[in-house]
Amino acid sequence: MNKTISLVAALMMISGSVAAQTFDEAFNAQRAMNGKGHSFTFEGKSYTTDHPEEVAAAAPANAANAKQLLADAKAQYAKALEVDFGWTLTKGLLSSANKALEAGEFRKSMEISARAQYHSRMGVAQYHQSQKEWLMAVPN
Repeated sequence: MNKTISLVAALMMISGSVAAQTFDEAFNAQRAMNGKGHSFTFEGKSYTTDHPEEVAAAAPANAANAKQLLADAKAQYAKALEVDFGWTLTKGLLSSANKALEAGEFRKSMEISARAQYHSRMGVAQYHQSQKEWLMAVPN
């Protein structure tokens, strides 16, 4: 797969049709090729392929951090619900994260909360994308 991608990139450079890449495009390409925890350079700066929620979940597993991450996930879910793009899966994740927190399973709670927060963030992004596509679909 990596050889194919490299070959395509090389052919694009030879043909002179290389388009400028946005950060999101570069991040998504690096994440798809290398998974989380990979470092890459974009416009001279170093970044990792970790989502912000994964970074937050990597904090020390204790009650305070687990409570904060769950609260952040609930707040992000509320934003997704405001635009009517709250996924039903997320509600179950929040419930599971809360149960793990109550059981003292802080690492588990943090990991589930991070997933819930990510899904909510993607729900809001999905809303914005649908609005943009809707505007593009409406004839002038």
